[in-house]
Amino acid sequence: MKKVALLTLISTVALASCNMNRTPDAPTGQIAYGLSSDGKLVTFGMGNPDASYVKKDITGLGTDTLVDLDVRNTDGKLYGVASSGKVFMISTENGAATVDSTIANATVVAADFNPAANRLRVAGTNAKNFRHTLVATPVPATTGTTDDGAFVNPDGTINVNLVAAAYTNSFDNSSTGAIATGTPTTLYTIDGSADTLIMNTVGPQFNTLVTVGKLNVDVMAGMTGFDIAGANSAYLSSVSGNDTNLYTVNLTTGATTALSVKLSGIKLKSIALKLAAQ
Repeated sequence: MKKVALLTLISTVALASCNMNRTPDAPTGQIAYGLSSDGKLVTFGMGNPDASYVKKDITGLGTDTLVDLDVRNTDGKLYGVASSGKVFMISTENGAATVDSTIANATVVAADFNPAANRLRVAGTNAKNFRHTLVATPVPATTGTTDDGAFVNPDGTINVNLVAAAYTNSFDNSSTGAIATGTPTTLYTIDGSADTLIMNTVGPQFNTLVTVGKLNVDVMAGMTGFDIAGANSAYLSSVSGNDTNLYTVNLTTGATTALSVKLSGIKLKSIALKLAAQ
């Protein structure tokens, strides 16, 4: 019995040592930044998440807790939003976070940059809906935070279940500081109660919700990531047990297709996709 116990201990120590000394592969496919349940920045390739992931501590947050990540198209940098409403610029190299600005009177659930307006769409608790301008350049003409009224269903009822958001036509426009003239964008959100993809209509408020279709994935706040890169390359992440399953999303039907790979042993709260030039 002692021999078996000793062998088990040796195996456990050896496995832990291998994990500590792990050398990640180069990421393949769409590169993504994830926010793990323990507050780490996880960078990986959608084509080989288990083999490529790299975890970094996010420093400089103080007492704040991040709930969402997104890449801003106008400067190509990664930002994180805390539940308190603070917006942080986050270094993808070392995880250092720097405060940019604060969304007042908001308990944030999800956020995503509108690539056409260069403002941050914010979904808060109790169907709160804001547009927020960052301090970091380039700064659009409209500054501060705009309250766009509650998110409402077509029948006029309030929807308090939105858990993630993403805009189409998100490219890296950092070379010019603006999206190409005339490029449209559409906001999509995820309903965590109905497990559906939602299209948000009537800009610039984007507060009227139209159901696109069922995701056929169980989604919920704090365990679901959603983002769109380029014109319409949409990805969804959803925690299952101790793992994170990854999907592509059809923006026309809402249908998801599971990737053949997943992120094992890591639970992601959010994902943000690296953007390619327009």
